[in-house]
Amino acid sequence: KMESAGQSGSLNFGVFKEPRGFIKILEFVLSIFAFATTTSHESTTTFTVHCGNISKPIKFSYSYPYDLEEVCIPTPLCNDTKTSSFCLLEGAKSSAEFYVFVGVIVFLYCLGALVLYIVFDDAYRRNTRIVVIDFVISVVLTLLWIISSSAWAAGVSNVKMYTDPEDGGIIGHDSKVSECQAKDNCITNSLGNFASLNVSIIFGFLNFLVWVGNLWFLYKETPWFKVQAKPPTQPGDTNNQ
Repeated sequence: KMESAGQSGSLNFGVFKEPRGFIKILEFVLSIFAFATTTSHESTTTFTVHCGNISKPIKFSYSYPYDLEEVCIPTPLCNDTKTSSFCLLEGAKSSAEFYVFVGVIVFLYCLGALVLYIVFDDAYRRNTRIVVIDFVISVVLTLLWIISSSAWAAGVSNVKMYTDPEDGGIIGHDSKVSECQAKDNCITNSLGNFASLNVSIIFGFLNFLVWVGNLWFLYKETPWFKVQAKPPTQPGDTNNQ
C-alpha cells in the first residue's frame, strides 16, 4: 500500500528505506549539530595584573561570530580612569559566518529534498532533470562543506591563539598594554574552553564525508550512470526482434 501510495502522488515514507532517503535524514541532523555547536559557544579568558601590592583580575569574553577585533580591554589596567583600550589582534568572523551559512543552507536543502522525496517521489523518478539537479547541487554542497570546514578549522586556531594573553600580544615585552610588558607582572589565569568549537570542526568534516558517500547513491539515480550500467546491445538482437 505504501508503494502504491507513493506512485499515486501521496506521501511515500518508503523512501527512507533507500540510501538517498535515510542518508538525507543523517545529513539534516549533522548540519544542525555543525552550526549549533558553533553559534552556541561562549567563553572567557582571565589574567591577573599586579598593580603594586594589589593584584587585579582582568577578563574578557567572546562568542559567535568571533569578531575578536571588537573585543577590547580598557587601559591603563591599574588606573581607575581609562583613557584608551587594547583590542584583540585578529578574529575569525568571516570563516565562522561562512561555516554557519553552509550549515544553514544544507539544513534547508535537506528539508526541501526530504519533502521532494516523500511527496513527489514519482515525479523525481520519472523526471531525469530533477535527479540531475539534485546531484549537481549535492556536489556543490559537498565542496562547500570541505572548504568551509577547512576555513573554520583555521579560524578556530586563530581564536585560540589571539584569546591567549601571551600569544595574542597582551602579555610580553612588546605588548601595547604597558602594565604587562614587565616579566611576570601579568599572569594568565585561565584560557577559554574550546571543546564546543573542536566538536563543531569534527561535525564539519563528518558532514563532508557523509555527503561524499551520498553522491555515489545520487549518481546511480542519474541517466549518466544508467547509460553506463545498461548492458550492451548484441548485434543479433535487432534481427531477432
